[in-house]
Amino acid sequence: MAKHKGRECLRMVTEPTKNPAPAFEEAHVNLTAFFEKTYHIFQKAEHAAGSEERTYNICGKSVKLRFAGTGLCPFITPALEHLSTQSDEMPSLTICIWDDVSTHTQMPPPPWLGLTVRGSEGHFKGFYTRRGDVRGFSDTRIYTSYNWDANALSVLDKQRGLALYWTYNAHRLPSYESSAPLRTIFHWWMNQFGFQFVHSGAIGYLQGGVLLAGKGGSGKSTTALTCLNSELLYVSDDYCLISIDPEPYVFCIYSSAKLNADNIQRVPHVLSAISNLDRIDSEKAVFFLYPFISKKIVQGFPIRAILLPGIAGETETKLRTAPPMEALKALALSTMSQLAGAGKESLQIMHRLVHLVPCYHLELGTDLTRIPDVIAGLLGKP
Repeated sequence: MAKHKGRECLRMVTEPTKNPAPAFEEAHVNLTAFFEKTYHIFQKAEHAAGSEERTYNICGKSVKLRFAGTGLCPFITPALEHLSTQSDEMPSLTICIWDDVSTHTQMPPPPWLGLTVRGSEGHFKGFYTRRGDVRGFSDTRIYTSYNWDANALSVLDKQRGLALYWTYNAHRLPSYESSAPLRTIFHWWMNQFGFQFVHSGAIGYLQGGVLLAGKGGSGKSTTALTCLNSELLYVSDDYCLISIDPEPYVFCIYSSAKLNADNIQRVPHVLSAISNLDRIDSEKAVFFLYPFISKKIVQGFPIRAILLPGIAGETETKLRTAPPMEALKALALSTMSQLAGAGKESLQIMHRLVHLVPCYHLELGTDLTRIPDVIAGLLGKP
């Protein structure tokens, strides 16, 4: 195969082919071999460009990021720095991270090149789902995802506690990848410990807070960032981890936030935390809140309610009771459409959650200063 430029190497796998799908056992062997081959490419890149390591504590689990060179460090680490630790304990998970351009290496063609997947009704299907699943190349041990837009490959060997994250050029990585880095790998890994990655905001007090659920543009980020100008504390505006037992609880994983550029003037108290001012004409503004407002960022709190933000158009912000299934729809649709591998188990956790805590519509008024008071009134000030 000719040397690829940009995304061609992985994108070629979606070209039409006449070859039948491989047997499951053969696919697993191919995937295992590909993992080892790709890991060897990382080791070569690490030998050529040097190594940089960072360790983080995520929900009590030690996670080591192992970079080949430093090309991707400034694009991966800022959103995680609030969880940084100097622990020397054996990591629960090690993620090997590199790009071709800065390390002068080349990703080999994937093992599924030239293959197709036959559906249950006999029809041939493409390899990639919109959320990044690579059909036929994930099982109970090895998981594979390819983010088409970011040109980023994620692979996890759960048995070894070893993951690989590759992209062609670090400087072409979209800002949303920097604001929530490695989320697919974290989703796969943390799920085995009873944690569920969800697309949701979370604000409140140490004694308890609320989840903000809904699709993009519903007002989650505006609400979360507005509340930073109050006594309420911050866990998330977009992605977080939840657990159900022994009680519903939300955990902070990223100290970042995203907001449409036409809304940034509504949150003047965090404007200095924007990291991509030069690109907000073409993408959302990305805020790195740590260490800018480190005292407002907390590791988590019990979940007391789920709020479904929506723009009402009136001056005052109001709460209105929402059925649990509406909350499930808001929480699950956006979560499962974005996370490769999210399936029945993820849905069951979210289903339990919406029946364990009360759910409300948060009808956002035009007077943003009133939003924190409404949420604080629901929670009861500690």
